[in-house]
Order: sequence, then C-alpha cells, then structure tokens
Amino acid sequence: MKPSLRRLQLRHWALVAAAIGVALLVGRPGAGGVALGGVAIGLSVLLTAAGLRAVLLRSGPRLAIGLLSVKLLLLLGLGWLAFAKGVGRPDPIGFALGVSCFPISAVWEALRVRGG
Repeated sequence: MKPSLRRLQLRHWALVAAAIGVALLVGRPGAGGVALGGVAIGLSVLLTAAGLRAVLLRSGPRLAIGLLSVKLLLLLGLGWLAFAKGVGRPDPIGFALGVSCFPISAVWEALRVRGG
C-alpha cells in the first residue's frame, strides 16, 4: 500500500473535528484555537503539496526551497499577528492541539502503510 496525502488529510480533518467536539464538551481548550490550529496546518500542507508539485515539475528544487521559505515567513508573521496583536486572541493550548492533529495523522498513515 502506498502513502496517500488524501487519506492523511482526511484523518487530520477528522481528528480536528473530534478535538473541537471534545473542547466544546469539556470547555477547555478553546474550540476556536483548536479550529484555527487545525486549519492553519491543514491548509499549509495542502498548499505546500500543490506548490511543490507544480514547481518541481517546471523549475526545479531551488525555486521550491525559496517558496517554502517565503511560506514559512508568512506563517510566522501571521502567527505573530494572531497571538501578539490580534483582538480575540486564540487559545494557545487549543491552537497547539489543532496543529498536533497533523503529526498524529502522519504517524497513523505511516503505520497503516507499513502494516502496523
């Protein structure tokens, strides 16, 4: 069985939805922070995959590395705006939980591919 970005993303969104549900039931961490973290990492990976596929087919790895660096700087800047300057700042623990759904999904996909 081959690894699938589609399966990985489906698992990620399912884990984010479950984490949001639990946050709403328990009241902690903030469900908005969980949603924001999950959306941030999910869209980041989706854009990276689409961009790298297009760039590597046309231009080569140098442009791909440059684009990834620009994307990282943009995400860092947006994160700083959200947490340092934002009105209605997201819950940092919830944000971290939302972001953590992606690595969990990646490990889940790796175990599935390996047959574990």
